Amino acid sequence: VYFALMLTPLFKKSKHVGIVEFLATLAFGFVGLNIVLLEDFPKSFVWILSPLCQCSFLIGVAQVMHLEDYEDGATFSNLNHGPYPLFISLILLVLDSVFYLLVAVYLDQVIPGEFGLRRTPFFFMKPSFWSKRRKNYKELYESSVNGSLSFSEIVEPVPSEFQGKEAIRISCVQKTFRKKGETVEALRNLSFDIYEGQITALLGHSGTGKTTLMNILCGLCPPTDGFVSVYGHKVSEIDEMLEVRQIAGVCPQSDIHFDILTVEENLSIFAAIKGIPQNDLIQEVQKVLLDLDMQPIRDNQAKKLSGGQKRRLSVGVAVLGNPKVLLLDEPTAGMDPCSRHIVWNLLKNRKANRVTVFSTHFMDEADILADRKAVISQGMLKCLGSSLFLKSKWGIGYRLSMHIDAYCNTEATTSLIRQHIPAASLIQENDEQLVYTLPLKDMDKFAGI
Repeated sequence: VYFALMLTPLFKKSKHVGIVEFLATLAFGFVGLNIVLLEDFPKSFVWILSPLCQCSFLIGVAQVMHLEDYEDGATFSNLNHGPYPLFISLILLVLDSVFYLLVAVYLDQVIPGEFGLRRTPFFFMKPSFWSKRRKNYKELYESSVNGSLSFSEIVEPVPSEFQGKEAIRISCVQKTFRKKGETVEALRNLSFDIYEGQITALLGHSGTGKTTLMNILCGLCPPTDGFVSVYGHKVSEIDEMLEVRQIAGVCPQSDIHFDILTVEENLSIFAAIKGIPQNDLIQEVQKVLLDLDMQPIRDNQAKKLSGGQKRRLSVGVAVLGNPKVLLLDEPTAGMDPCSRHIVWNLLKNRKANRVTVFSTHFMDEADILADRKAVISQGMLKCLGSSLFLKSKWGIGYRLSMHIDAYCNTEATTSLIRQHIPAASLIQENDEQLVYTLPLKDMDKFAGI
């Protein structure tokens, strides 16, 4: 088992591990069989091969058979009898298990997988590995911000009560991937802060880098360049990311649950994984079921749920244990309007003293739920602020839609509107409708129309 575990980090697919483990067992087992069957096999070579678990196991089996034939069987009194004492095989098997386990843990730390962070080959020799002293990244963050571009024009300043409450700090973050021999830039020099006590939306269409940023925040992949910290913990440092995971709840883009378990059983097992005390576990699960209106489906198997119900279950798993950081990747995707409002109310009720980040491509959802919206396009930050700031920055304003009949005079109507709002602009005209854009700066003149 430990031998197969040691091979696991070397392969991306588990079936490849099984094949290699089988071939290695077959090869080493054949060598061990020769040791057992050939009496004139060089003894020095036997001791060289004995650390291999397959060889030491077969040597031990051969010694047991020898003791059964020529003595009273294998007992504690004769463990040191014979050409290859049985106690040596037992000790070697124990040492093999410990060695394979240590190598497996080491390889899992240093060999990069599809997800997660990796350590340097000599990570265990660094003082930081043995000392858990908190690092101060304030100077590093400030220097990276000072050296980056100024985003004052596209970022709305936060109210004074949020100054000093920066929970997530993102500075000059870049992320590149290799795809079909080409380098793809998923994130480009991304810099902004996310504050405690606010709900922040990552807004943008598919492929803009929202999920990539989410993966960086929850430690699934490191940034290629730049700095990201969550409550002062640098996410690219494994030891510090472990501390972030203690206070974070994550709802990934794909639903993760056990199909054969019921909704309540899924919540219970994830609550136990999160370390919620047994005395509080049942109460916490019941609270999540109530908050997300999942009591009618609490006994349904996960595989029988609809797409929207599965998303609600994923949100429920994320909020278990009342985490201080909530990272939700398109949490309401596939939900009906009623379910979306249930999730919105849950997030609003739990906003205080917590940092909540969610991604979406629904403008109405971001407008209703989020205090600040970060608009991301092609991996770059285009605008960050409240709904009013985004509208004023982009000049969207309000739309005036008028249903008309065949006798409507478009020029006269436009002239009348511009008497009250000179900057009004006709953007759509057809036989049934006229649509005008009204600037935000002229809101006080709307009543005159």
